[in-house]
Amino acid sequence: MKISSSPTSLLSSFDESPSLLLQEAASIGMWEYNVCESKLYWSVGTKNIHGVPLEYEPTVAEGVCFYKEGNHREKLQRDFNNAIIHGKKFDGHYIIITASSEEKWVRSVGVPVFEKGKCIKLYGVFQDIDFQKKAQLALKQKEQKFRKTFINAPNGVALISMEGEWIQINPQISKIFGYTVDEINRLRISELNYPGDIDINVILKEKLLSGDIENYQAERRFVHKTGKTVWTVLSVSLVKPEMSEPGYYICQVTDITSLKDANHRIENLLSKTEGQNEKLLNFKHIVSHNLRSHTSNLDMLLTFLKQDIPRVEESSVFQMLMSAFGNLEETIKNLSEVSSFDNVTAEDFVEINVIEIIDKTLTSLNTLFHKVGGTVTVDISAELNVMAIPEYLRSIFLNILSNTITYRRENESLKVTISSTQDDDYTIIHFTDNGLGIDLDLHGNKIFGLYKTFHRNESSRGLGLYIVKNQIEALGGCVKVVSTVGEGSTFKIYLKR
Repeated sequence: MKISSSPTSLLSSFDESPSLLLQEAASIGMWEYNVCESKLYWSVGTKNIHGVPLEYEPTVAEGVCFYKEGNHREKLQRDFNNAIIHGKKFDGHYIIITASSEEKWVRSVGVPVFEKGKCIKLYGVFQDIDFQKKAQLALKQKEQKFRKTFINAPNGVALISMEGEWIQINPQISKIFGYTVDEINRLRISELNYPGDIDINVILKEKLLSGDIENYQAERRFVHKTGKTVWTVLSVSLVKPEMSEPGYYICQVTDITSLKDANHRIENLLSKTEGQNEKLLNFKHIVSHNLRSHTSNLDMLLTFLKQDIPRVEESSVFQMLMSAFGNLEETIKNLSEVSSFDNVTAEDFVEINVIEIIDKTLTSLNTLFHKVGGTVTVDISAELNVMAIPEYLRSIFLNILSNTITYRRENESLKVTISSTQDDDYTIIHFTDNGLGIDLDLHGNKIFGLYKTFHRNESSRGLGLYIVKNQIEALGGCVKVVSTVGEGSTFKIYLKR
């Protein structure tokens, strides 16, 4: 190709023509490199893109230095050399660093001109594509992020066509339904429906397409490849590009089969528990009514026997019979006490002044404390109130104070201190004594068990602390104990504030 114009003629025609306004508007410039004279020419638009003044006259070396060091500069040099040596056109995207140190994406197009087998000129277009390129990169990053989220999501995610066919699925979909990706792609989602359930496509088309709802979420049953039922929470949204027909559904599938199975087991357990509670309630009625009736009859018969045969009391067999009857009567009484804990409700609770309950309890135990020479110190505010059931609270205090008398040290005067503290949730009543104490290392895990005793005392029945624990728990609280053998114990009664 023969070039008859001067090296600057092409650029001059560009700069002086009306196309200059179009170049500026489109952020496009022209460039030309005269190989023979080693001169580089930039149009006004090219200079503006580089951020240099209009009087700036670049050299090739300077022009190359505008390209970001590294891959972009190396690529430009490679493309430039290939054009001159091999006559290859280039059209590439590069990052330049403008005169104001701003990074900018540009497009540079270069066309070589050869004469007699030798390159004499390169000319081309220079375009600012920074906005478009960054938008493309941002979109690409979002797509990559979405793809990564889509693939690695802990739940099943699928894109489904309007006809109910899979467009794309993540690995979890395959795992939930038990099919390989290839197998599941040959199925429609409707083919996985549980027999008899409404087709999901019908629901989606009726509600989502009509605009009645923006998304759909419900528990749905599907059939696993093995035939077992898969319980899921299915969430579906309709993707509809602006100003066009609906495109596809995006579905999220959460497998809740294990949760359903656990709930089913809990329901069965509750059902069994209700049955057992019913039996326990019946047992309570037997204890409170039937057994008492039988013991009353037996007591009456023994009385008749003593009246009819006065000398029968001298018989050792009769004495053993009376002893056995006494044990039976005590056992029935104990069982009656244990079975007396009914379920309580909020309506059963009333506001109780703690000091009033303590005073009433001490009044009933006054003779016993006087007999053993014991003293009780009460360090509780007269205004301290709690929400509880009066009968339960008095029973709790009575059992604990009775224990301080039963398990006192014979060689030391009994001293009991009753005090209180509070935390965010509880009012705590402390009963501290200087009695025998309990070996918690040996008995700590059974201290509140039924019929558990820890000292050789003829009056110990092993019921008091069991009743205390159950009554406190019925009030929504708990009991804790701190004890040292030979020094005494502190029982802490936690009552809901």
